[in-house]
Amino acid sequence: MQLKVAAGVLSAGHARAILALEFEAAMEAMADKVVKQGLSVRAVEELVAIAKPEGKRGKVSPGGIQDSLKGLADQVGDRFSTKAKISLGKGKGVLTIEFGSLADLYRILDEMGIEREQH
Repeated sequence: MQLKVAAGVLSAGHARAILALEFEAAMEAMADKVVKQGLSVRAVEELVAIAKPEGKRGKVSPGGIQDSLKGLADQVGDRFSTKAKISLGKGKGVLTIEFGSLADLYRILDEMGIEREQH
């Protein structure tokens, strides 16, 4: 992998993400995949996170899944003109959409296409 970085076909960011894999063969395969498909560092970080065995997963690295979830939360917030948050736990996640009043909640539900009971 050092040769690929030295040759400029693989960035240091790609190499750091790939080094999180457990086996050298997996590292080489991922490096080849990056070169062939032109994957971004973020895409490599996500692929590596998925490839790691469940028990071996550590904290999410900066620029990885957390950043992707933040981006998605921003899109949800923009779509509904409010603040949204996405958090990921062990196998489950939570999507939180804030609202300022009941009228705001009803507006968001209407935008989602969710019919509410009339009282």
